[in-house]
Amino acid sequence: MRKEINLHDDNILVDILIRYRPKLLKIAEGVLHSPTQSEDIFHDAVLKACTMQSSCVRCPVGYACRMVYNLALDEARKRSYEKLNMTPVDGMDSIPAPSVSALDCLVSTETLWEVLNSLNTLPKRTQDAFVRHRVDGIPQKDIAEELGVSRTLVNFMIKDAHRACQRTLRAA
Repeated sequence: MRKEINLHDDNILVDILIRYRPKLLKIAEGVLHSPTQSEDIFHDAVLKACTMQSSCVRCPVGYACRMVYNLALDEARKRSYEKLNMTPVDGMDSIPAPSVSALDCLVSTETLWEVLNSLNTLPKRTQDAFVRHRVDGIPQKDIAEELGVSRTLVNFMIKDAHRACQRTLRAA
């Protein structure tokens, strides 16, 4: 009777991956259609298995096959997404440059001035709370502490300022 030697610190999953390497590479290649990427997926699976506790795995061979298949599938999906959403360098000439007319700039600037003026009609504390939270990104709880008011009041001040801006934009 032959005794199997486990070379990887009692991680049966790593041993299974190495023992069934040709089969696992075929699984990955069936999804990716690339021997090079299949090798990369296999290596990713081995690295992942090194960080896992394999004592929980009931069927290490099936688990290894599923792990390689899932990693290959994730890679194929990622490649497909990138292929659809990335424009090749050759096609860069066909992308129209953004065109902003002087009229668009003028309208945008006037609208922004109107919004700023609507903020100026609000109490100074409300203006400050709105700008500090929405522009500077300061949490409402910090603004409340600095102003010495409740968080609820700060929330209402920000909502009031937001509504004032919305009314101005709708009227523009």
